[in-house]
Amino acid sequence: MSSGNVRNVEKVAEMLIEYLRKMDKVVLAFSGGVDSSLLAYMLRLTGVDFKAVMVVTEFISGRRVAEAVKTSRELGFGLLILRRRATEEMLRNDGMRCYYCKRMIFSEIRNLYPLHTIFDGTNASDLKRRRPGLRALREFNILSPFAELGVDKETVRELAKHFNLDFYDRPSDSCLATRIFGKITKEKLEFVDVAERVAEKVILRSLRSSGQNSQPIPRLRVRVRASKRLGKPDNYFEIFLWDSY
Repeated sequence: MSSGNVRNVEKVAEMLIEYLRKMDKVVLAFSGGVDSSLLAYMLRLTGVDFKAVMVVTEFISGRRVAEAVKTSRELGFGLLILRRRATEEMLRNDGMRCYYCKRMIFSEIRNLYPLHTIFDGTNASDLKRRRPGLRALREFNILSPFAELGVDKETVRELAKHFNLDFYDRPSDSCLATRIFGKITKEKLEFVDVAERVAEKVILRSLRSSGQNSQPIPRLRVRVRASKRLGKPDNYFEIFLWDSY
């Protein structure tokens, strides 16, 4: 990183610290991604009294939960995990799925901490995309420090790297529901979760056997849709693999 970039990152860090120090009684909607992980680190750094809550439905992979727990332990903050069932609105998998999901998550956190300010890791880059879930942030008065201060995704990663946080290059990891066409079922979710883990293990084994251990392991994604081929059972799925990088 050039000296100019270092100065810019340090300036952004100072701006965030100044913003966070004004806060009291915060609860962080934690996902284990780079954004919410950096926000948790910054809250710890500034000494803000905060709670961290991760609402987990069937849409969240076991690996993602494990990464979130690992990050919370490494950064030294407590993480409350609430396990909830996806609602029928979410399972319908229409264009508002993300809104229904975020609404459920923030509702659970608000019920648990009615007097706290809720933070989430939305960044400025997220505001440039079509994200139905942003509507839920407005409805529940969620504060998004990165978005409010104009901090985009690239800068979030640069900040995490500046603070020597090993998750700075963690790939973005959308929920399992994003890989499914049509109505979401338990079987489809489980299939996607297992298929992605198996695919990555196969790639890792291949790289090791060819002596390419230093190569980054691609985080593969599986898309699933029910096959309409004649003669196939109802639970037969077609899969499509792609590299998420």
